[in-house]
Amino acid sequence: VARLTGSQAWPAFRHETGKHVIQRIPVTERSGRKQTSVVSVAVLPLPPERSTGLLPERELEIKNQCGGGPGGQAVNKTASTVRIRHIPTGMMVCISNERSQPQNRAIAWRILSAKVLDARNQKANGDYAAMRRERVGNGSRGDKVRTYNVMESRVVDHRTGKKTNNVKAIMKGELDLVLN
Repeated sequence: VARLTGSQAWPAFRHETGKHVIQRIPVTERSGRKQTSVVSVAVLPLPPERSTGLLPERELEIKNQCGGGPGGQAVNKTASTVRIRHIPTGMMVCISNERSQPQNRAIAWRILSAKVLDARNQKANGDYAAMRRERVGNGSRGDKVRTYNVMESRVVDHRTGKKTNNVKAIMKGELDLVLN
């Protein structure tokens, strides 16, 4: 899960929904065989911060817990990880990105609000659900949005037909080479 912010984030990335294919030769590959990986991307807008009222607190089960993983004893002492479950739908979000519990709670609440809002929209509007399924596809490799060929330093956007030979710049975040 990634969160992009800014006034132009949604207009710039809303068309990134679909399959992204990466072709490379892993460092551990001795015979030079090409590896192809496919990732399915779904881009959804988060509701504005004020719209967390969509999920009243009475519909939520909020639990705080200690984090896990690296960090020494501090991880075991502070209950900064927040897990929120929406009781009517059973959807759950667990966030431990930030060090403070209030920040993790706010992030988890917004993400859960987005998920529940998306589920409600899918139920309420069959056309929206059909469009989303069409955009995400069925998981096959034929639904490609973009192919990143690391060996030839080539990126091809299959929707626009635009090609660039600078895969390293794109991997560093210079997406204007294929977005514009």
